[in-house]
Amino acid sequence: MRTIPFHAALGAMALALLLSACAPTKVRPASAEQTAVTARTQVDYEGRFAIKYNDQNGTERNAYGNFSWHQQGDTVNIELKNPLGQTLAVIESAPSSATLQLPNKPPQTAARVDDLMHDALGFSLPVSGLRYWLEPAAAPGSKAKTETDEHNGRIKQLEQDGWTINYYEYTTDNNVKRMNLTHEDPPLAIRLVLDR
Repeated sequence: MRTIPFHAALGAMALALLLSACAPTKVRPASAEQTAVTARTQVDYEGRFAIKYNDQNGTERNAYGNFSWHQQGDTVNIELKNPLGQTLAVIESAPSSATLQLPNKPPQTAARVDDLMHDALGFSLPVSGLRYWLEPAAAPGSKAKTETDEHNGRIKQLEQDGWTINYYEYTTDNNVKRMNLTHEDPPLAIRLVLDR
């Protein structure tokens, strides 16, 4: 079986990044209730991802595939796979350390998952914030703005730590189904579809 190059697989993710226009609604700072929410102690997600980013040389890349997310307390394990099911990367993020494993390479470690991913992959997933944004809620410890749907009270957009998170679809039981995350500097766009 032919192996797909890692950067080629990552590059294809951006193709799915289409931002739909939303009707303007009132934007307000996140409420105390929204910022006080803590991520659940244990949670698992399965889904699909698409990423558009610039690599270490400034070349625009795209990547897409499937992911699994397992969260136990403050530790998050993420596995990224290409569409054929081959593992692209395994990431473990804990409060004091992070580990990244790429196929056929020894594990790499660093104090922060952001630094580790950026150095090895050319982009970094906002794991510490994402664990809250998937709820959806603002992460505690920094300012955030939210925009809610006037009809159902669900969060439509959240801005925090340089990221803009747009929520496009929820399940009938109010779990996030589809969301896009964008960051301007460095430019990074991520689309997630959660299959649970």
